[in-house]
Amino acid sequence: MSQGTEGPLDLGVVGATQGEPDDEPRRAHSGRWVWTAVAAAFVAGGGLGLIVADARDDAAAYADVRLVSGAILSLTERADDDSPGRIEVSVLNLGEHEVEILGLEPEGVAVRPGEEAAEPVPAPPGEWVTASQSGLIADCAAGPGDGLRIRVRDGGGTERVVEADGLPEFGGVGDVWESACRPHELMFPSVEATVTATDAGSVTTEVRLSNPGTEPLEVVELASETPGLVATVAELPFELPPDESLGAPVTWTVDDCELALQWPDPYLAYAFTGEQASRGSHPVDAAAQAALVLLIDRVCAGSS
Repeated sequence: MSQGTEGPLDLGVVGATQGEPDDEPRRAHSGRWVWTAVAAAFVAGGGLGLIVADARDDAAAYADVRLVSGAILSLTERADDDSPGRIEVSVLNLGEHEVEILGLEPEGVAVRPGEEAAEPVPAPPGEWVTASQSGLIADCAAGPGDGLRIRVRDGGGTERVVEADGLPEFGGVGDVWESACRPHELMFPSVEATVTATDAGSVTTEVRLSNPGTEPLEVVELASETPGLVATVAELPFELPPDESLGAPVTWTVDDCELALQWPDPYLAYAFTGEQASRGSHPVDAAAQAALVLLIDRVCAGSS
């Protein structure tokens, strides 16, 4: 092998960094990746936006709760601190999603604090269901109303209170307040009066009265409200204890044949005092009317 004066052969350094001319193509390639990443981010962001929009639409749809109250199916007579009331009412779901009914609150009535919640009642769209509420206490100073607030859990799991619409044919839920707060009234529970005595000039019937309230009533008047007829009660006034009934003998006579022969519908007027005083009238039932017709015929025969 001959040796010359030429220097050693330079093979270069393996893996050495390329010179500046090669840097520009790399930058261009890297830029394309950046733009691709940005575009992907926009696409991903758009998809996320659609998901959020859909979620908002679902939440808005679930929040659209439309309920209608129907007939009162059962109702207790009292709704006070000593004896909280209970109501059972039909409810129609007019919305597009099922809800769960958690509780009811008729207007003018509150639910007793700490009242145990009833089991949720599922209310599918377009269906009538029966919901109930116990522990009701009427606010007699607030006045009556027909509104009904219903606490529900919507399809998204959110609990809310909605005002239910009422149907005129069902009359609303004001009976809850009325039964607890209206003035006490005399009641006439007998279907037919008992005719206890009859003679040529009079008819005596027993009229049954009852007091459904919690305070005694003093009956101060029972009289005829019928032209031509007089009704007489031997013992007035008399007391009617709470939650009791009794029979009052009423004797009927004719005092004006001209008026009586017009055959007006006979009514019995009454008045009482107590915690709240009241006056009113009650129609005489069929059995008593028949006896009075015969009385008028006997007394007024030949007067026409």
